[in-house]
Amino acid sequence: MKKVKIQSLERADSILEVLFRGPIEGWRLQDVVERTGLKPVTALSLLQSLVALRLAEQVGPRGRYRLGPRLLQLGRKVEARLDIITLARPALVRLCQQSGEMVNLLVPSLTSMVVVESLEGKVFLKTTPLKGRDLPMHGTASGKCFLAYSSYDVRAAILETLTFTRMTQKTIGDVKRLQRQLARIRKLGYATEEDEYAADTVAIAVPIIDQGSHIRATLSLHGPTARFGQARRSQLLEMLQTEAQRIGRLLL
Repeated sequence: MKKVKIQSLERADSILEVLFRGPIEGWRLQDVVERTGLKPVTALSLLQSLVALRLAEQVGPRGRYRLGPRLLQLGRKVEARLDIITLARPALVRLCQQSGEMVNLLVPSLTSMVVVESLEGKVFLKTTPLKGRDLPMHGTASGKCFLAYSSYDVRAAILETLTFTRMTQKTIGDVKRLQRQLARIRKLGYATEEDEYAADTVAIAVPIIDQGSHIRATLSLHGPTARFGQARRSQLLEMLQTEAQRIGRLLL
């Protein structure tokens, strides 16, 4: 498990864990303090913030605390991701067999894209090492594709928190350059990545748009530069767009 860099987030997580294991009527402030080891003033401040975010709620005449309704909403979104994996699998298999390249399905996290499925192989399909990985928004075709098709508010919030870590010399290193690329992606309808995340690697990504016109995930193909000539890129892009549209029609 990665080390949490922001102490307040780690403390808030410990409170949520305590509330999760508490009784249905909730815990008193004193109970939370005893179970987390936090100082009363710190625990109270974090609880008030969690209540304001609807991640916790204060109930009853004695002001006990328990998990809030927003967690249910977030949980349902996670379930929706699982639905996407199930619905997209036939498309992933077809793309793998038709292209012979690595096929990836990615969904957004806070400031990264999560590879929820990744397959390669024409006949015998196998999961790739990318599955389960977090990929940076600014340095991958899928990340740029998601940003380009996100709402203005979502995009602005992500851009404010992005750390422009360079994976290669070609990785985008500043927000202005990234925004120019995002405008171009919206115009073209797809995103590319050339030696930005890894050397000698090309990726093409397209958005998966649901019936409400919201981006839910991205679908991408990637492989070595030598196999992604311009003519073949056009063929692969057509395959990707066809399958992404098929998946999108299944998403409410």
